[in-house]
Amino acid sequence: MHRSGEPIDTLLHVADLHFWKVVANPLRLLNKRFLGNLNVWLRRGRSFPMREAALFVEALAATSANQVLLTGDFSSTSLDEEFALARRFVDALSDRGFALNLMPGNHDVYTFEARHKRRFEYHFASYVPQEGYPALRHLAGGTPLLLVPTVCPNWVSSKGRITRQETEQVGQLLDRLPPVVVVAGHYPLLEKTHGYELTRERRLRNADALRRVLGESGHTILYVAGHVHRFSYTRDPEFPNLSHLSTGAFFHINRREHIRGEFARICVLADGFEVHRHTLAESWSDAVRPPQSI
Repeated sequence: MHRSGEPIDTLLHVADLHFWKVVANPLRLLNKRFLGNLNVWLRRGRSFPMREAALFVEALAATSANQVLLTGDFSSTSLDEEFALARRFVDALSDRGFALNLMPGNHDVYTFEARHKRRFEYHFASYVPQEGYPALRHLAGGTPLLLVPTVCPNWVSSKGRITRQETEQVGQLLDRLPPVVVVAGHYPLLEKTHGYELTRERRLRNADALRRVLGESGHTILYVAGHVHRFSYTRDPEFPNLSHLSTGAFFHINRREHIRGEFARICVLADGFEVHRHTLAESWSDAVRPPQSI
């Protein structure tokens, strides 16, 4: 029986893996991938040491939590080779007994061709909700987890999108859920917090519409996102029932904060949430982070 004060559910948030592969064949660079490949070669390859990913599984296991949410950007430029590396990592989590919930990021639909061929869905077929997104799942303790679609391909920018129909579907799903809900999307809904600031070219189209649906639902909601590679836990300035969590990239070398990896641990309580930020410097550390106000 659940005792007062104990978590109803514990969920680990892993964001922005960005497995990468440098492409030499020019015929594979005749689209936006040219820019992405240049970024991998000049910067991302050094900032995302892929060898760390498998080692970090032990840090996840040490929390004793067995539920993981992955909010996208498994790849860097939607290459089959990148997805194969990411799938190997996801399978390793599954083999360790983690229950997995996942969705694509904008880098997983990096080109129109990758989206058209549903390359992400192909590589993660056994993990992707068969009904598509939005998708409703329930954690082991009964907490609803609502996975929201926010990604689309772009010619140049990194903008996301959620349609009016998808926003309405989210509202309809929320109508029949209990009071405390976790909602997840790849893109944050707030343009600026103490932890990050989104440029116009990296924002989610129709973010305000989704935020209003969540805020006016009457539920206590934690909205969880990746994309920005920065930690931020923020109270919504307009809707007191809504808070926003973004987590830094899992095995990213964050020179600004002198850490080389992080994930978040979300404890779902009867009346809300408790968020722990796990970071790696010389060793892993764990700190409870209260929500900040804007």
